[in-house]
Amino acid sequence: MLCATFKIRIKTALREFDTYIDAHIDTALSVTNAIKNALSSPAAIVLTDIIPGNLDNVIRTQLVNALTKVITALSIVDSCKQYTDITEKLNCFATQLQQHDPQLQDAVLQKLASLLAGELDGNRLKQNLYDLFTQAKYTTVK
Repeated sequence: MLCATFKIRIKTALREFDTYIDAHIDTALSVTNAIKNALSSPAAIVLTDIIPGNLDNVIRTQLVNALTKVITALSIVDSCKQYTDITEKLNCFATQLQQHDPQLQDAVLQKLASLLAGELDGNRLKQNLYDLFTQAKYTTVK
């Protein structure tokens, strides 16, 4: 009975997954992969390096606003809340993240991607669905 209910819930969730959300997840994963790559570099993160160049200005602005909001929302980076400039906030986030083991870094970056996808999508769905969709997409491209 429980298994049947779970299958129905998964099928319902997957029907809600559309190409619009898929595009937002792709964008979010692209940003978080760029951040992950920058973690191994001693250079500061430059905002233009992590935002995909093929985005239009509206999506780019949404992404910058979403990054500001989401980085502040992640409790792992409480020390970064003092920064108002997104570049400073992003560099603080990266510095704080570098202090943790790679598994925790991946978990935080995956949650970051999920929160970004939700923000870019206007949070039309429950956050757990963005988590599910992001995890599924991350797993398929990993």
